[in-house]
This record gives sequence, structure tokens and C-alpha cells, in this order.
Amino acid sequence: MNTCPYCGRENGDDVGVCHTCGADLPEIQTQDMEPPPPLPAAKYVPAEAVSQACFVEQGFHRADWGKIHSWIEAHIDPLDQGDAWGEAALHWLCHLRDDLGAGYYVLQSKSTILLADLPLATSRWLLNYAGHAADTVQTQLRQVAWGGALGKDVVLVFSEDDDYYQYLAYHAKDGVQPQSGGVCIHAGYTHIAIPWREEMDATNAIVHELTHDSLAHLSLPLWLNEGVAVTLQKAIAPPPKPVGQSDQDALFGAAIDWRPPVMWDELAERHFAFWTEENIQGFWAGTSFLEPGEPNELSYSLAEVLVKLLSERGAGFLNFLPEARPEDAGQAAALQVLVADLGEIAGTFLGEGNWRPRRQAISDCWKAANWTAPGKEPPHRLFGSMTLNPLLQ
Repeated sequence: MNTCPYCGRENGDDVGVCHTCGADLPEIQTQDMEPPPPLPAAKYVPAEAVSQACFVEQGFHRADWGKIHSWIEAHIDPLDQGDAWGEAALHWLCHLRDDLGAGYYVLQSKSTILLADLPLATSRWLLNYAGHAADTVQTQLRQVAWGGALGKDVVLVFSEDDDYYQYLAYHAKDGVQPQSGGVCIHAGYTHIAIPWREEMDATNAIVHELTHDSLAHLSLPLWLNEGVAVTLQKAIAPPPKPVGQSDQDALFGAAIDWRPPVMWDELAERHFAFWTEENIQGFWAGTSFLEPGEPNELSYSLAEVLVKLLSERGAGFLNFLPEARPEDAGQAAALQVLVADLGEIAGTFLGEGNWRPRRQAISDCWKAANWTAPGKEPPHRLFGSMTLNPLLQ
């Protein structure tokens, strides 16, 4: 169907003028209908081996990656296991493709597998961008980046928000799903899922989530994980176009490599009015990131500020990351590696006050959020997410 850009009514594909209002209709772009290339035949892992380890829950095929791991260990030479994991992921994505139906297809490059229903040219560009972005993120993180993963990066692009949140519901066991622009799911085969809006949003989400992917082996405090992801997102991805900005202004900003500032006066005033010596403990615990409104928005912003302040202390920042622990928000590691007190660092921005993370207060925040129930992981252990936060744009 061809949608009228003036009145929004649907018309047939072969109609040049809207039958309702008489406006000229856009020409159907037949080049976008080019079929995706066929996927190569499996060399190491037969499709049946993955199918037998899959089950359907909440409308999508889920994989028992423990079973797949056992199969690969038993049947594949260690030198070929990287390729085998890539094939296993490919078989699983073919099941997801069939679950989603419509025009979804799977593309792959040397380092990335993409599931999408976008115009083929857009998907190919996105696939290529994801590969380059992964290399750039790993270069920035150097020795800290996860180097032990086998298989390819997996990116799922959902054109419908309903499908996106339905897919995530399986991983949000209590049904808690903050609105997000993308997630990195650490459970099983680590992969990225994003809702499609436009190229600029997608590039930012991909860089943000690839950073979480590269840090998935570390047990980082949530504020530090998100602070690093936001920092690299802003450093690597093109700045998202603010609401109301013209295409010409956006192109000019890209041409001069303009980047939005970490802080501006109005935002700083919001921070000063919001944070107190008590609610700062929710920030250190990570629980404030999942509270809608100001707690969520300002938590991401404050995390970026603190990462900037800590990284200015020299190359030791990367050595700090593997040592930081959630139970004290990284305080012990900061004192040992950076010779810095997190409370004092926060105070250089927030002003005088007792901003230091407190273990008991962090534990209390986790209990209040029910993050410490038996067998229950805090949400940030399963997800690294990019909030739909206007402050990040």
C-alpha cells in the first residue's frame, strides 16, 4: 500500500494520486524490494542440533545455550569452535526470522549477524557500521575489552515496538521493562536488540550496546557501565539530531564534527536541585537508573560526568574498570587504583556534601528493589540498556 503524505490514507501501489484528497503520492521504491542474498550452507553445526536446543516462549524461539555449548564441545575441534558458534547463532536467528515473519531476513558479515526487515541497502550499511563500531569500541577499551568471546556479534533490529518489548519480556522475569532505545542481553549468547527509528538513533544504540557487549565479562557497578557506554557513544557515534533541528543544521554539525557538551547550565541546575546525600545512594546502587523521569535521566548524565572526571586522572582509568565491584559502587577500587574517593570526585561537581557510596545503603537499595531475592539477578546483570533519554541526544 502507498500512504498519502498529506492525509495519511492508504492507496494501491499502482495509484499515482490519492483517491481521498488528490495529493500526489510518492513513487514506490522498487529497488528496496531486492531480495537478500541466500545464507551459506552450514559447515560445522547442522540446523537440527540448534533446533533441538530451542523452545518457544512468549512468541519467540529461545535457545538453551548450555546444550548448544555441550554439543559444540563434543563435536567440534577447538580451532573451529569460533566458526561453529557463528553458525549456531545463525540457525537460531533463522528461527527468530520465521517467528517475526513479514519481510524479516538475516544478513551476515565477517564479524556481525543482523536480523531486520529494513530496505536491503539500509541493512547492509547498518551491518557494515556495526562491524566498524565494534572495532572502534575495542580499540578504545584496549586490554579491558572482552577478548574471549566466540562467534559473531548479533544485532536484532525490530521495526515494531510491540515485537521489541515482547522479545525482551522473556528476559525481564518480573515484567519490568523501562522504555529503552536498545539493550545488550548478557544471558546465553550475548546479543543486541534495538527498536528501529532512524539511522542516527540506530548508530548511537549500536555503539552504546557494543560497549556493554565488550564489558559483559566484568561485574561493573551499573553507574560505571552506563557511564562508559554513554561516553563512547558520544565519542564514536554521530550526534543524534535534536527534536526540531533541520537536516541542514544536522549536516553542518556533522561536517564540523560538533559534539554535544557533557554539561550545560540548565542541566547542572537540575542536578544540584535533585541529588541529596540520601538519594545519591540509589545512584551508586544502580536502582535510580530504573526509576522513570528525573532519577533515570539524571543518573545517566551524572554517570557520564563521573566517568569524564575519573578518566581525566590518566591511563589508570582502564585499570580501574576490572577491579570495580557493585557492592561498594567501585569505591575500594577507586581508592586503590586511582587514589580517588568517589564521594570527593562527585563533590567536585555536586558541591559540598557526603556523597561517598555506603555499602549498607547500597544493600538497602537492592533489597527495596528486590534485587537480592534468592536466585534473582539484578536487572543490570542481564541487560545493559540505552534509555530513551533526551539528555543523551
